[in-house]
Amino acid sequence: MTITRFAPSPTGHLHLGNLRSCFLNWIFAKKNKGKFILRFDDTDRERSKDEFVASIKSDLQWLKIDYQETFFQSDKVDRYDELFDKLIEKNLVYPCFESNEELEIKKKLELKAGKPPIYDRQSLNLSKEEIEKKIINGEKPYWRFKLSQKKIIWVDLVKGNTEVDLSSQSDPVLRRADGSYLYHFPSVVDDIDMKISHIIRGEDHLSNSAIHIEIFQSLDSNFPAFGHNPLMLNEDGTKISKRNLDSISINQFRSKGYSTNSILSYMYSVGLNSDFDFQDIASNEFNDFELSKISKNLPKLDTQKINFFQKNSLRLMNNSNLNNEFPELNELKITNIEWDLIRNNIDNYEDIKEFLDIIRRKKVEKKPSKEFVDVLVLNIEKIKKMNFDEYISFLSHHELKLSKKEIFTNTRYILTGNNNGPSVKDLFLFFGADGIQKIINESKTF
Repeated sequence: MTITRFAPSPTGHLHLGNLRSCFLNWIFAKKNKGKFILRFDDTDRERSKDEFVASIKSDLQWLKIDYQETFFQSDKVDRYDELFDKLIEKNLVYPCFESNEELEIKKKLELKAGKPPIYDRQSLNLSKEEIEKKIINGEKPYWRFKLSQKKIIWVDLVKGNTEVDLSSQSDPVLRRADGSYLYHFPSVVDDIDMKISHIIRGEDHLSNSAIHIEIFQSLDSNFPAFGHNPLMLNEDGTKISKRNLDSISINQFRSKGYSTNSILSYMYSVGLNSDFDFQDIASNEFNDFELSKISKNLPKLDTQKINFFQKNSLRLMNNSNLNNEFPELNELKITNIEWDLIRNNIDNYEDIKEFLDIIRRKKVEKKPSKEFVDVLVLNIEKIKKMNFDEYISFLSHHELKLSKKEIFTNTRYILTGNNNGPSVKDLFLFFGADGIQKIINESKTF
């Protein structure tokens, strides 16, 4: 059975960068009729916050990304301790006593010598007696995993044949001096326990995946299939940093009135060059989705494309879908006929109220000419019997000798009092000659 997972650290909000990995795992599970698991990697208890757990869950619910199970790593410490003891028994981990300051000095010396800053395994030379003495003296060890220093080779679901030389990697720290665990070990243990079959994540995890393969093997477990997608860059081609994560958070898009479909459609397009619109998420089986189709080029954030999907998404909604997507719009009591009139003019959420105000004559800024109004008043009974084309033809042949542009402009000014809005023809059909007469009768400014 296909089982995938999304494993965010609840130390911040969900954003387009980590949403991409979430989306790919979710869609892969859906296509293969498998299971998608939400797991919170919350071993960093200082930075992990309940508010971020709630925020991530809320964003996934809004995106309609459904998951079948939820886990927290903080609930599984006993399990990690149990399996870590096995690594100690197998002599696959070793205690270290260097301070952060000492490690930093070593790193600087290696860099100065033109060498990669790889841990020198000095602690492996400590005798059992030396270790015991340090512990008796109050020094608490942290623990590193002893890498084989071999080349790890696998067929990546995205990148194809992939190789990582572990001799170029430092032995990773698995457990801190206070007994808490870092990323590597709990992640592997959970993947084993949850029977994760496929792991899809950013290519910045390539070396981590090689390390994890060795940890899987050290725990006598088969490792999942891995897929590493290229990381998303800023629009200017620079790496997305913590400084600009808030600007691409799902929270921000929600607050600005972006639709669920616009974000999901964009996620699908990243690396796939797709213009697919997610109008029916629940029933979609994503049969055309293949990880191997993901471009190996680094994708850039494209706000124009997000806005393109936003425009399409809004215009394709009926009035009922609109109010379900944005419950706050229920207060405006938009009628079906009003929405049908304005929706093809809508590019973004802000346009909805703006165009609604226009057709409800709440933004009257322009006046028609008096002569034009006089013609309509004198001929209103005739006009009531005309369709739009007949109306334009009649006024074109009137003794005022108005151009079509003047007719259209003055008609728009009568109906809306605004330069913007739906087409004059649509406005004429919406208001009708009766509406024109009513507006003229009620207006004190014509």
